[in-house]
Amino acid sequence: SRKIVHVVGTGTIGEPLIGLLCDFKDQLGIDEVTFHKNTPLTTDRSKVKDLIERRGARLTTHAEKIDGFNNLGLKAEFDTDEAINRASVVIDCTPKGFGHENKQNYYEKYLHNTLGFIAQGSEAGFGKRYARGINDSALIQNEDRFIQVVSCNTHNLSSIVKTLVLDE
Repeated sequence: SRKIVHVVGTGTIGEPLIGLLCDFKDQLGIDEVTFHKNTPLTTDRSKVKDLIERRGARLTTHAEKIDGFNNLGLKAEFDTDEAINRASVVIDCTPKGFGHENKQNYYEKYLHNTLGFIAQGSEAGFGKRYARGINDSALIQNEDRFIQVVSCNTHNLSSIVKTLVLDE
C-alpha cells in the first residue's frame, strides 16, 4: 500500500516540515505528501504554490473552501476527510489547542486505516510523549497511535542532559 504523509498546517512548523518530507521522500520511503491549508489567503499564495509546484506536495482543504483556493489559482486536490482517510500518517502542526480539537473531530474516525497521528509539542495530552533519541524504545508499533512530539526546547535540553550526564 502507498505510504502517504498528511501534514495539517502550513505555519512555522508545518511549512518547513512539508518541504523536508518532500525533499527526502525517497530516503524516507514516502510515496506522497499532502497538506491541509485552512484559509485561502492571498498573502500565503506564494508559499502554497511553492509547496505544490516546486516541492510536489498536494493541497487539501475543507470542501467548502476549495473554491476560495481555486480563485487564488491554487488547486486543492482533496477535501479534509478524504485526505485524512488516504493518509498512512497524519502530522498535526496547528497552533496550540487545535490538535486536540482535530483529534476529536477527525482523527479518531480514521483509526481503522491510518497508522498514526502525531502532534507538535504544545499539544500536551494528545498521546504518548516522544523525544527522538531519548525514549525511542517507549514507542510500540501498532499500539501507540497518538504521539506528541515534545517541544524543541525539551528535545534539546534532554539531548544535552543525556550527552553530558547519562551517556557512558
